[in-house]
Parts: sequence; structure tokens; C-alpha cells
Amino acid sequence: MKYYKVKAKCGHVRRGKYILMDFYIKAESGKEAAAIVRQKPRVKHDWKDAIESVDEICKDEYLNGKAQMRENLYFVVTNSSEQRRLNVIDYESVMQREVPKPRKRDKDFLYFVKMKKISKEDLKARLAEVI
Repeated sequence: MKYYKVKAKCGHVRRGKYILMDFYIKAESGKEAAAIVRQKPRVKHDWKDAIESVDEICKDEYLNGKAQMRENLYFVVTNSSEQRRLNVIDYESVMQREVPKPRKRDKDFLYFVKMKKISKEDLKARLAEVI
């Protein structure tokens, strides 16, 4: 068995926002450690990028990390109401999720490309303007 420090995005801090927390896991591989953390409570389960990093660590660091996790109230509370009441979160460390903006498309241009009513030279010129 190896020891891992997994940095994951955790929730219950408002919609579309997260905080990064460290989990200390004992597992056979890094992939297995990431899978274990992804199923833990309070981790953003439905986000594809919920796991930030997986680092292999020594046993002493693992034991110190487990002790820190036990002392951290974020891992002790059982729901978001209790979390707010005890003021567990430092809201300065809360981050906004970065979602890429959808690309704006030129509908008329796509129509003419599909209907093949635009020549290849015009298409290349139009693409050169975009790039």
C-alpha cells in the first residue's frame, strides 16, 4: 500500500463555487486514490475536474495529514446548515468555477457553407479573418 495526498474540489459553499481541500488516502495506485476521494462526502461528484492533483507521500506525512483532517471542522460537520452555524468556511478561500464561454457563431456563414453557395477562396479568406 502507498500513501497519497489528493487535492479535491469540495462543495456546500454556494452554487458554482468550491474550495480546495486535501485528503490523505492509502491506496494501491494514484488512480485508485482519486476514485476513493471522488466518492467521499462533500466532494463535487458531478464535476469532471473535481480532482486537482494526486501526489505520493511518505507515511509520516500521511499520519500528520490524517490528524489535520480530524481537527478540521469542515470534515466533522454533517450538513451545510451546521457548517454555516459553526462558521467553518473561510469565504476568502472560496473560488468561482471557470466555465468556458460558448463560441458565437455566424449563422449566415454556416448556412452558406452547408449549402455550398460559397467558394473555397471566400471560405479561406473568411477563416483567415477569424483566426
